[in-house]
Amino acid sequence: MAPKIGDWVRSYSAGIWQIYRILDYKCKDPVTGKVVEKTTIFSKRFVSDSFKRSFKEECCDPAFVYLLELDKKKELDAFIESNSGLYQKFIDHEPKQIDCIYNARIGIPPHRDSQIIADKLKDLGPIKDIEINPKLNELGFNTKAMPSWTVQFVSSGFECLGGYLSFQFLRVLEQ
Repeated sequence: MAPKIGDWVRSYSAGIWQIYRILDYKCKDPVTGKVVEKTTIFSKRFVSDSFKRSFKEECCDPAFVYLLELDKKKELDAFIESNSGLYQKFIDHEPKQIDCIYNARIGIPPHRDSQIIADKLKDLGPIKDIEINPKLNELGFNTKAMPSWTVQFVSSGFECLGGYLSFQFLRVLEQ
């Protein structure tokens, strides 16, 4: 059974989590370069494995998320009943925005000035992940060269555009 919003789950990190968002979108597979369907599950943690308050948010692939075991669900229900104030704080807790970062590689330019690159890319976006490398190539950057620098793009809050994550230029990282 596929997880749904509101389900109590185990997630990538330890603790007991509740799903608050499920996002389906398309993106480029980094290995094959082909467009694939992807799902990201967003959850917020209520308590640690020892039932201590532990509010946090994360997102991950559904492969790392599974429904809470029945005995733990019963234990959680009893905990919520005897800790209604904490549970209300959890309900009222708004998870922080989680962004998606896309790292693109560019050959180190002869001028070795990251600010020149940043100025050239500052207005780049919104752009889909499948468009980033072709656009960098079009602008004269070699996306296959080594050694290289990293150009980062951000999708604020996993914002989508036409079924794809929508990215904006963020920064140049010199390595």
